[in-house]
Amino acid sequence: MKNSYLIFFIIMLLSSCQGFFDPKIEGKWQLKTVEKDGTTTAVDTVWYNFQSESVFALQFYIPQQDTFIILYGMRTQTDDVMSVILNNEAYFDHIDWTQRTRSFTVTDVTNKRLALRSEEGYNYIFGRF
Repeated sequence: MKNSYLIFFIIMLLSSCQGFFDPKIEGKWQLKTVEKDGTTTAVDTVWYNFQSESVFALQFYIPQQDTFIILYGMRTQTDDVMSVILNNEAYFDHIDWTQRTRSFTVTDVTNKRLALRSEEGYNYIFGRF
């Protein structure tokens, strides 16, 4: 019995040393609006998925083709700056990304709302999906 408690304690200790990941960010977020230079555009076909400290997925719907596309990538975060590297750029003509690597500043995060500002000056507002 003592060995079971010791193993449990070691597993909990090791898992707590994995680094900082804000649990409020974890999950699927639907992009609601994009703002740049005073112009706000409503969006309802894009989702950002944060499934762990490092796994990221960008999902979007292409209505003309009635299809969903998912681009996977890796994410790192230090304090409020998040960097994402997507695995390919095959569908960039459907989204506002111009290169595989992109950095964001997390300007607000609650259980229901996420706000990111890209290095290109876009403000993204998401609702939890």
